[in-house]
Amino acid sequence: MTEAQVKVPDKVPVPWYKQLLSIRETIIIIAAPIVLLPIIIVSPTKAARCAYTIVIMAVYWMTEALPMAVTALLPIVLFPWLGVIGSKAICTNYLKDANMLFFGGLLVAIAVEKWDLHKRVALRVLLLVGSKPIWIILGFMVVTAFLSMWLNNTATTAMMMPIAQAVLTELDINRKHQLEITEAAAKPNTKDSNLDMQPIEKKEEGGEAKDGSTAVESGDGNGKLTGDKIETTTETEPLQSTSSVERIKSDKHFMNFRKTLKLGVPFGSTIGGISTLIGCGPNIILKGQLDAMYKDAETGINFTSWLVIGFPQAVLELFLAWILLMLIFFGFKETFRREKKKEGDIDNSANEIIRVEYDKLGKFTFAEYVVLVCFIALAILWFMRKPEFIPGWDDIMMEKGYVTDAAVAMTICVLLFIFPSQFPNYLCFRKADDNRPPGPAKPILDWPTVHKQMPWSVIILLGGGFALADACKESGLSTSIGLALTSFKNLPVVLMVTLMCVIATVITSFTSNMATATIFIPVLAEVSATTCVNPLYLMLPVTFAASFAYLLPVSTPPNAIAHSYGDIEIMDMIKSGIVMAILCNICLALVIHTYGHSFFHFDVFPEWAAEGTNCTTMTTLRPNTTGKFNSTFAYV
Repeated sequence: MTEAQVKVPDKVPVPWYKQLLSIRETIIIIAAPIVLLPIIIVSPTKAARCAYTIVIMAVYWMTEALPMAVTALLPIVLFPWLGVIGSKAICTNYLKDANMLFFGGLLVAIAVEKWDLHKRVALRVLLLVGSKPIWIILGFMVVTAFLSMWLNNTATTAMMMPIAQAVLTELDINRKHQLEITEAAAKPNTKDSNLDMQPIEKKEEGGEAKDGSTAVESGDGNGKLTGDKIETTTETEPLQSTSSVERIKSDKHFMNFRKTLKLGVPFGSTIGGISTLIGCGPNIILKGQLDAMYKDAETGINFTSWLVIGFPQAVLELFLAWILLMLIFFGFKETFRREKKKEGDIDNSANEIIRVEYDKLGKFTFAEYVVLVCFIALAILWFMRKPEFIPGWDDIMMEKGYVTDAAVAMTICVLLFIFPSQFPNYLCFRKADDNRPPGPAKPILDWPTVHKQMPWSVIILLGGGFALADACKESGLSTSIGLALTSFKNLPVVLMVTLMCVIATVITSFTSNMATATIFIPVLAEVSATTCVNPLYLMLPVTFAASFAYLLPVSTPPNAIAHSYGDIEIMDMIKSGIVMAILCNICLALVIHTYGHSFFHFDVFPEWAAEGTNCTTMTTLRPNTTGKFNSTFAYV
């Protein structure tokens, strides 16, 4: 066959809309600045140019047309060129005190992960919580939440999901084995055990049964035999049908268990993140933007105060999440019924696989002891710096306020680069049975490990948020937004807070929680100045609400990781996520409007926020006759 005779297959034309969809990121990157140009054409002011940049960044963040960290660098690119704020001023926002606090927390987390201390803690707790399925689910959620208080929630989920998958695989193998044993025991015995029943042939004329059936002669008790024709039947088919029903029921029950466990891990990770100041990005964004907008004033947000408001809320939400998932996938009766003993064999296999994984870690190493001691020291120093209920160690320093949470974190981090990973084997430290040559051991942390595992994009993203807040204030955009939101003065404060939290929850379900907090907090600062409401009363609840991302796999990385392991359908996540988001908002309202209100003195406009506003520290929130809270304005 010649080349001319070879028929080239016709190319299938690709529809134009599919071609456009394949380059949608490029289209968004190019189109967004062009489409939004009217913002600076209609109002050629510095505030409008700042708003132009912010809207472009919001579009890029929500669509992820550019990597989020690259979008966070746009203030350095656009603000100087548009004449909003100088490059020197804007770049200082990328390494503020809050950035260093988060950086220090991440360094400690890397040390914990490098020496598998987090895995040891997780497996040990799972061995202690119990062996029943309901306790296995709770154990995984509690461990994930605890680790997420200190580690990155994405890293926590990435560590816990393989452990959960291994447990589920072992449970499934054991479950199928138990079903096979049950089915084998239920099969009928082929040998006839009834000696009184003797099958014979009832012959007619040809010596054969008329219809080929089997006749049975049975004794009547008097030695007489009566031939009765019966059909030979067995119970095989009904037993097989019953066995099939039991197997289907078991498969369905175990699939619900798989879904519950795999949803419990990301839910626990998200809930744990709100517990501490370093738990997730929005918390640090609030701290950093408060420092930027109020010139490093003592706003009352530190590690201890956040723990006071965040930890009880997280405990309540974690309990509700556990109950919710059990009710959705197992129902009320099975959730609250007593476990039957026959499930013990299946449960024991979970303990066995966790025990095997724990034994693989070996004995507690010297490096793990060092990391654990440093971790505990860091937590104690953070907590006791300003414990609120008693004077802290910061009060006895030579210069009060000089040592922040970031300074404490970096102190511990530097020590991790110094402390050895093995017990010293030189001079008086050398043991008699130590055969190693004398010399220094490798440190707990080294820079190649940090460089490889550090999520640098998150730190840049934080800096981008702080740069936006700084530019909003310098350009006057914040003032313009405040004037546009004067109508909020007529709303009850409780309704205003609830409305903002609901909006933040909806937005964070479709975009990054850090992007949501970055956009909302500067706006809320101006709403606070306009309405003379304590800024924390608006910012703190919305920051929590920005982390209520349970709805979709794209809502937050832990959701995406859990979804990638299979078994979880989108509708499973939606139906549980919607209810979970509602419950979390109810818990948030309960905490904020009860002891949180008293702890942070939300009814008083703080002195640190009064500069540049018409509000004074005498501004309070008092209930009127209808039970709603109204702002009582005091003008300077």
